[in-house]
Amino acid sequence: MKYSWIKIAGLIWALLVVCLALTALSRPANFDSSIMSLLPESKQQPLAQQAIEQTTARFSKRLLILVSGENESVIKTELETLAAEFAALEPVAEVRWRIQGNQLQTFYNEMFPYRFVLLDEQSRNKLIAENYQTFEKRALANLFSPVSAGKIELVDDPFGFYTQLSQRQTTDINVQISEAFLKVKNADTPTYLMLITLNKEPYSLAVQKIIIAALSDQKERLKKLNLTVQSSGMILHAAAGAEQAKSEISSIGIGSFVGIIVLLLIVFRRIKPLALILLPVTIGCITAVAVTLLIFGQVHLITLAFGAGLVGVSIDYALHYVCERQQTSAVSVLAKIFPGLILGLLSSVLAYAVQAFAPFPGLQQMALFSVVGLVASWLTVVLIYPLLTRNDANRTLPLAQSLFRLRNKIPAFRFRALSGVLLIALGATAIITILNGTSQDDIRLLQTSPDSLLQQERSIQTLLGTSSSTQFILVKCDNLEACLNKEQRLFPNLTELRNLNIIPDFQALSSHLPSNSRQGENYQLVQQLYDAKLADLYGKLKLDSVKLQSSLDAFSDAKNNLLSSHTWLSMQSSEAWRDLLVSQEINNSATIIRFSGHLNNEAKAAIGNLLSEDSDLVFIDQVSNISDLMKNYRMQVSQLIFLAYAIVFVILFWRYRLQVWRVILPPLMASLITLASITLINGGMNMFHLLALILVLGIGLDMGIFMTESAESQYTWLAVSMSTFTSLLAFGLLAWSQTPVLHHFGLTVLIGLSLVWVLTPMMRKTI
Repeated sequence: MKYSWIKIAGLIWALLVVCLALTALSRPANFDSSIMSLLPESKQQPLAQQAIEQTTARFSKRLLILVSGENESVIKTELETLAAEFAALEPVAEVRWRIQGNQLQTFYNEMFPYRFVLLDEQSRNKLIAENYQTFEKRALANLFSPVSAGKIELVDDPFGFYTQLSQRQTTDINVQISEAFLKVKNADTPTYLMLITLNKEPYSLAVQKIIIAALSDQKERLKKLNLTVQSSGMILHAAAGAEQAKSEISSIGIGSFVGIIVLLLIVFRRIKPLALILLPVTIGCITAVAVTLLIFGQVHLITLAFGAGLVGVSIDYALHYVCERQQTSAVSVLAKIFPGLILGLLSSVLAYAVQAFAPFPGLQQMALFSVVGLVASWLTVVLIYPLLTRNDANRTLPLAQSLFRLRNKIPAFRFRALSGVLLIALGATAIITILNGTSQDDIRLLQTSPDSLLQQERSIQTLLGTSSSTQFILVKCDNLEACLNKEQRLFPNLTELRNLNIIPDFQALSSHLPSNSRQGENYQLVQQLYDAKLADLYGKLKLDSVKLQSSLDAFSDAKNNLLSSHTWLSMQSSEAWRDLLVSQEINNSATIIRFSGHLNNEAKAAIGNLLSEDSDLVFIDQVSNISDLMKNYRMQVSQLIFLAYAIVFVILFWRYRLQVWRVILPPLMASLITLASITLINGGMNMFHLLALILVLGIGLDMGIFMTESAESQYTWLAVSMSTFTSLLAFGLLAWSQTPVLHHFGLTVLIGLSLVWVLTPMMRKTI
């Protein structure tokens, strides 16, 4: 019963895989795509993360449409048709394109009681300076203006504070009301705005299909009427990315998969070897996902992308077994290749496992995923293959002989003075080239949206005076009142920087919801105005004392009308500004001061100096944060690759002694030359280049180990060549991807594995 122990072990392993998969699947699938979740726990800031999510959510479900043309009456007519078309779509929650009469009434009902405490900065400063003449002139102008407040009685607001309040922007978009329509200010051609709010995520392919199709149809229709349509929104970028991904899956993805299948069929000329080779890869990926879900509770999408590299390494074990089985009996095949299998597993596991020492949860998750996947694939080959192939007949593979003859034509490296100097010079040149390169950590280099879309986005942002930038100041305090007071103290300094054109315009919560103390101060300032000028104003208007007393009574009745955060949040007029309030919990309150445009280095430096003395004022630049994260990852991965080589060298030195260089040198030189080439092509390297090098290291080590253990067997060379070729088809073709992350990964694999395949036979022993 030679196979009895293998049967038992294989059965136990199969049951374990099934149990793991069922246990993981019994929980809700949780896949994370937030780059911030990759940060170390100690560095994550819940309030900052919440602020970022609020700022991002503000733009993600919003689609802006601008309609421009010379004939404004045509635009207004077509806007109604356009609004009706989009309002009828299932993913659309709201279409806003004009101000309804009831909206003005709602604003009046909400804001009129607080007219004396919600003062704009300019009015407040004039009251502080006792420049009362301005308010008297404003009162007279409002009284005799044909566009005066109308229904507001003079006695209720003689100095027009509500009129001033209503004229202030009630939205963060640079528009004005023109016959109830939303007209863009200062546009070269008459331009009107339509704001569409989605009720579903913009990343949904179904939502993209509906919205993009409708937008395209309407653009074509309006073009015939000499109207131009511009649009801006996250859904446009998501749709562009999805379309690009779909195109690449259709071409590169399917092409590489078909290529691998055809290659395996050409070599083995049967279906069974193909199924055998794909089995451990499938089990490895399923097991890795299951264990990662059980331990981390979620799998990051970057982990899945990186973990796909297991195909290139784990397929190696299957190929060696299947290739060797063609010429070796079922009884002895495992024993023959087992030393190479165990050393290959050990070296690859160590190379991947060193990532677990990094303080980044993302790298720790990648390490777990990779190690579990490799071990699962290895166990599948060792425990299941002997059972599945015990009755297979030996076969001759003609391609093995052809590849072996080709390999023998590659010159073998011999340590001589000249060859040693050339090798050192090559390595030194590669290192110098790498060191002279610049890091490519800026997340904007990974932008996938087409230039035309980005240009249209910038044009619309300029017109509307808004920005999707996540640059803001986070104000943290023990309570909301303290945050609002801190904002108000900071406001004059920011205003000065804005007036000097150092920073763009900004929005602060305290401009719309002043602190209680500020509201009380505002009321007292208006009280001083009333005391100084109200009787004089009524005298000029020849109004009797009854009217004067009515005004004083109306003012007195409003004394206790302080606007609370709870009331403000329930108002329809606060909708555009609610995301400025992050939290109002006791001992955990926060607000944000949001900028309308991009901040350059000068602006960042000025803000940094302004905030330097208060640790509760934090400047958040999400693009820079992610770029810094990428830099930290790149540095961590660089260090871990060095550590992986050191550990693998020690392990393999114990096995191969002075011949260890034959195993280590090919992937090492391939990595250096690849990085040097990447530096020459792109000007520098990023994290994704280095992550791809771990795949190069894993396959390169397996190649050297198996070639050494098998004494240069032609079937071993076939197996390692097949492993290289399938990895090149699976990942190397990504070098032609238009998605930057995939392009960087694929280009590194393409160059690195090609070099490994050439360098490994050069380091072979010669007789």
